[in-house]
Amino acid sequence: MNLTALKQNKRICFITETDLKSRQITGAVVNDLKMLRHLKKFGDVDVVYLQKDRYRTLWSYLPIYVMQILRSLSKPYRVYFTRSIIASFIVTSLGTKKGKVIHLTFSVPFTSTEIRYLKLNIAESIVRFKLYNFFERKAFPKVDIIITAADVYAEALTKIGIKPSKIHILPFFVEDNFFNQPMKRASEIFTFCYIGGFHLYHSLLPLVEAFELLWKTRNNVNLLFVGNGPQRPKLKREVERRKLTSKVRFLGKVPHSSLPSFLSKIDCVVSLIRKSGISISLLESAASAKAIIAFTPDNTLKRYFRHGEHIYLVDALSPRAIADAMEMIYKKSSLRNTLAKGAREVAQQHFSERVFLRHLQALMETIYKED
Repeated sequence: MNLTALKQNKRICFITETDLKSRQITGAVVNDLKMLRHLKKFGDVDVVYLQKDRYRTLWSYLPIYVMQILRSLSKPYRVYFTRSIIASFIVTSLGTKKGKVIHLTFSVPFTSTEIRYLKLNIAESIVRFKLYNFFERKAFPKVDIIITAADVYAEALTKIGIKPSKIHILPFFVEDNFFNQPMKRASEIFTFCYIGGFHLYHSLLPLVEAFELLWKTRNNVNLLFVGNGPQRPKLKREVERRKLTSKVRFLGKVPHSSLPSFLSKIDCVVSLIRKSGISISLLESAASAKAIIAFTPDNTLKRYFRHGEHIYLVDALSPRAIADAMEMIYKKSSLRNTLAKGAREVAQQHFSERVFLRHLQALMETIYKED
């Protein structure tokens, strides 16, 4: 079935908890915008999103968000794509169920499990966990399809009783600009880089300590931090305390459109995440042919990237283990080149835009065929 035929007389509602007009362009915003760009190939898309920047406080933007979802129920949508457990709960509980409801979990199968990574007091954490857990238990059995980004997340859903036939894999994808970047040539200064949020589940303090260990013997190395988040002030204080300000720099947010060019100048990207998942910044680094040092608490990365061929995995988040990995990447250019080429091959095979669109078209054909 071609795209023109699929699009005819199809109305889609896309609901997300990310603020698509936010001044802070996070990975979630980038992923949603990319998803929307492709959904428009399959129908006329209306968007409902959480407007945090515009309304500022939770008590202002949440009621408006809920009212917009409720208004959408009166419209003849063929499909609801909801990247919001609140929206999935409302649509499946209060909606007339005229359209199919597709819940997008991607790399977060259960929103309730993310609460522990937020800087909340104990009482608010408990309330939010119970509330999100209630929404999940009520909405998951009623949605038509649940989308995840990889097999490991699908397995987490089947463990709570979701039928495998209800789960579809839709991988993240990286735009062609990243694949088009040339391989980095050796230069006088060797640059390590972290790109992402500064959150509790990112082990960034051990990275600073590891860099200090490396710098004591390799003075032609730099470490760049790109991004923002709640841990940044603490991290900057630690860099200052260790007198590393001339070697460790905080660049803030780099516009997503500038990332391919920026990555082309980096020698090695470091990703140290204590929770399950594959970050989009890691995939963009792989597509840009970067040597990547990473930690993973489960087998998610290992399903795609082999240690020593496509990525360099550390088995502990200790400064010494990280420093040893950085030393290895710095010292062995042959290993660095092998990892860079291997990472790009994996990204091309599993996470290119072409692969994503093939998966999405198969999904939309299934949805429309079942109407």
